[in-house]
Amino acid sequence: MLSTLVGVAAFAQDPPLEQAPPSASSLPQLDPTRAVAAPLMESSIHKPLPEEYIWTRDNSTDTSAKVEYKFPGLMEQTEPHYFRHSFTVTSVPAEATLYIAGPRSVKVWLNGKLAESVESDTSSPLGMHVFITSVTKFLEAGDNTIAIEAVRGRGVTGFANSALVRQQTFGQVMVAKIIPQAPGVDGPALMMSDKTWKSSLTAPNEWNSATFNDASWSKVVSIGGIESSVDLFQWNADAGLYNWPGYDGISPYLAHMQIPASGILAKYTGPGRFVHIKVLTPAENHSATDRFEVKMPASTWTYAEAPSVFLDFGRELTGRVELVSDSDSPATVTIQMGESESAALKSPYLGINQLTIPPHGTGHGPKSAFRYVKITFVGGAPELLFKSIHVDDIYYPVKYEGSFESSDPLLNRIWETGAYTAHLCMQDGIWDAPKRDRGRWMGDTDVSGRTIEDVFSDRFLMEDTLDRLMGPAPVDQHVNGIPGYSSFWFTEVADYYRHSGSKKFLEREHARMLQLLSYVDKEFDSRGIYANKTNVWLYVDWSPELNGDTPETRRATTLEFYHAYREASWLLRQLGDTANAEKYEARAATIKAASQKYLLDPSTDTFGPRWQTNAAAVISGAANPSQYSAIWNHVLSQVGHVKYNAFIISPYYNYYVIRAMAEMGHRKAALDWIRQYWGGMLDEGATSFWEAYDPSWYKEDFHSSLQSDNRSGYFVSLAHGWSSGPTPWLMEQVLGINPTGPGFSTVDIRPDLVDLEWARGDEPTPHGLLKVDARHQGLATAIAVDIPEGVVARVSVPVTSAAQHIIVNGKQQSATSSENGKRMIVTLRSAGHYTLGTE
Repeated sequence: MLSTLVGVAAFAQDPPLEQAPPSASSLPQLDPTRAVAAPLMESSIHKPLPEEYIWTRDNSTDTSAKVEYKFPGLMEQTEPHYFRHSFTVTSVPAEATLYIAGPRSVKVWLNGKLAESVESDTSSPLGMHVFITSVTKFLEAGDNTIAIEAVRGRGVTGFANSALVRQQTFGQVMVAKIIPQAPGVDGPALMMSDKTWKSSLTAPNEWNSATFNDASWSKVVSIGGIESSVDLFQWNADAGLYNWPGYDGISPYLAHMQIPASGILAKYTGPGRFVHIKVLTPAENHSATDRFEVKMPASTWTYAEAPSVFLDFGRELTGRVELVSDSDSPATVTIQMGESESAALKSPYLGINQLTIPPHGTGHGPKSAFRYVKITFVGGAPELLFKSIHVDDIYYPVKYEGSFESSDPLLNRIWETGAYTAHLCMQDGIWDAPKRDRGRWMGDTDVSGRTIEDVFSDRFLMEDTLDRLMGPAPVDQHVNGIPGYSSFWFTEVADYYRHSGSKKFLEREHARMLQLLSYVDKEFDSRGIYANKTNVWLYVDWSPELNGDTPETRRATTLEFYHAYREASWLLRQLGDTANAEKYEARAATIKAASQKYLLDPSTDTFGPRWQTNAAAVISGAANPSQYSAIWNHVLSQVGHVKYNAFIISPYYNYYVIRAMAEMGHRKAALDWIRQYWGGMLDEGATSFWEAYDPSWYKEDFHSSLQSDNRSGYFVSLAHGWSSGPTPWLMEQVLGINPTGPGFSTVDIRPDLVDLEWARGDEPTPHGLLKVDARHQGLATAIAVDIPEGVVARVSVPVTSAAQHIIVNGKQQSATSSENGKRMIVTLRSAGHYTLGTE
């Protein structure tokens, strides 16, 4: 076997040119931010606005109190709320504009005169609207009074263990300011909402007059400046503020990048014409002085006549459309965005939004995720000029530290697409998706968090997200209000700790961790089975009988909690909390025994017929290895072989399915399913992985057929972090990298090429990059690894017979037999480069 050893050494040092795999730089990259050396940070270009969200004190959520989790039905309350404020104007400006946002309808009196009475379209996808009114003629030099009658906003659906988030998402906020400029032009405010305003739920006669004495009215409740907290940028609650002067609504740690359109899919000029349209796609030749011109025979035109352009930006992006005017007059446009062409044209998620861009000014559409944009020029001068129309790409600056390459280009693209999908979701928190829901969901984070750990090795956003998901003490509700998501909090924190070794984070969470465990303890019946005693909505997956309180969701939730209790006891031991660690080890044992007794189908020796439930049983350890054969034969062997599956499964839970398949020794079948399922999305044009998918779904208008939330349609996200599972799976199962101790203090490395010729990659650790390189050489597998300082690695090497010896760097080394003699395990205790083979 000497030739094998020589081959290993040669491969590790300098592979023959004709056998060298393509480098990562030769593969087309999805993420446009990878090449940015010096990101343009939000903190360097924008100062948070000072105007504050306020609301009536007697109808406001106490941000220091816990709120019972329930669907936000309060958003339909329509009783009026009354506000007053006095302010001083030194001299009346030539123009002044009032902006109000938050309520669904308002009446505004300035100095006792009715200045505005307006309401929003409650059928609009946007929960918050900006009301813009010219108020120059109502202002007076000296003292002024504003009085507002407001009906609370319609609100949006946001599921967070944060009272501040709920106040905003329930529509319990109002913000106002007057700027001494024409509409759309920013500048220092004459007046703005803050904590000095007065409010009341009742209003006597003459309450809106300038002379009314409001001394008996209560001070408003303020939840802070409208850009003062990252929690205020979640859940699309602020999507309607896109035309609020000066508003970015972006966390200071995010960055900006201008991305031009890659193509013009359609254009319509009506009775007008476009000049220099190539400016919109810089790949085309044009002069640096050219301006995109929209020429119309009149200054006003009907919507049917209005010229429009339909742009493709080449890939899914997270950001906003930015239009830079070079006109001497205002321009009014409508913007509609979509992740697919059909969604942009037929059903844009945030609707069709009108925007007025001031002369030589810049305007933005709503923040969202999209690829396609239709812009219609509905008003302005007969000649409108634009310096540029592009996407202001908003992203979290990270370095791609992890990597994966193999002999299969499809798998390489799948890995990269999963990484890009997760990066798109790293915004003001780690979100489920940058289109919807734009919020932190724990189940989603259990998958995308693993991708982030393997690719980006991020700490700040991971810890901030996990901490906010738990919510403040005392913890007396489930994470996101979903029992299964409480279980995933523990499994992801344990995985994060194995990757990061962040002991300080674990110590910060210790007390609330115990509070959540105590809360969960009460949910089980005397048998040790999850019983939903708090009577909340249960969720496992968007599939029949796996959401809502059903026997199947209870069965799967029990199995998820068994895993959670095991991981919680490990975390508690890491904290030195031995007593509680032993307590929850015992709880876990009780749940496993109960699962085997009450949840196992004795006729098949499986945990029922569903993929999701059996995957949960295998991953958690509730299923014994002796039951793997039955689970495979009766249930999981169907994966990839069902053409029309009534019991759909999301990409989210498919990650747990492919993990379970690997755990049971069926990596080849799992790899085939990855190619069929996630590769199927790529075949349909995906540049990021979708919230929902099935290979059998209708293809002609694919987006309309996607199913989630027990329905189908364009609302389904085409960039969802919970769908990035193949990226960590390829690291875990092909490269075989699995940390076992905090911060990679110990790691198991079990390369498995399955049907690949070669695979290699890097895994970020707190100690530096851990590298794995494996390739077939005849019947043997040649392995090379680079181990950083401070890491003890157990490397599992495949052998063809028990008589073979393991050779490390040319020398025979003792090894331990495993997997019934199919592998030998070598322990590497020192940093360095190692080549491993057999003889």
